[in-house]
Amino acid sequence: MTAENNTPTSPPQGPHQQPRWAWWVVGIVVPVVGILVTVLLSRQGSSNDDKGDTGAGGAGSVQSAPTTPGSGTSPSSDSAEEGPAKSAPAGRVRFGPAVVDADTTNSGSYIELDTSPPIVSGTDIKGGDIIFGASHGDPNLFVPRSASNLAPLPASGTAPTAEECAESVDRNGTYTAEVKRGDRFCLLTDEGRIAYLRVVTAPSSGTGKLDVTVWETPDA
Repeated sequence: MTAENNTPTSPPQGPHQQPRWAWWVVGIVVPVVGILVTVLLSRQGSSNDDKGDTGAGGAGSVQSAPTTPGSGTSPSSDSAEEGPAKSAPAGRVRFGPAVVDADTTNSGSYIELDTSPPIVSGTDIKGGDIIFGASHGDPNLFVPRSASNLAPLPASGTAPTAEECAESVDRNGTYTAEVKRGDRFCLLTDEGRIAYLRVVTAPSSGTGKLDVTVWETPDA
């Protein structure tokens, strides 16, 4: 008879099993990795959004102020070029040339030349600039209050300008002069205007005539 082998045999073994602590590690690591991946993706998306806003002229853009075409700088009143200083304008004609009639009888007539047209009165008037009369027998011009505002000119020559008349009064001013036809004078009025007087007629009585031009002056 064949002898039976009574050596005990090991039961078949199943798959190798992991220890419990390994499963704990896996249970912790996997959620942490998931959280990190979510955070990284979120930051990347936020960064892309910021770049897109800046390129579109959003809150992160800087816009320059408009400039004047061709200048490269913004408009400024201080940069405007100033022209040369203007000199005082020449005298502007206020009245004339025109003939003014005045009665030369006795004390004559007061003539106010600061009005346009001039005022002629047989009595003293406020602001009267010249008296045309023949109180002493010969026709004459007389400045009220004896102001040295009357300057005689040569009998012949061209009519003076306002500037020439003013200079003549400054150099040769007097307050009275006998007159005859053709005599010429410059006069400074009570209000600072300049007048040119040419005697047309100068009777000892009756109506005398003066050809008159009056200019404005910068100070008048």
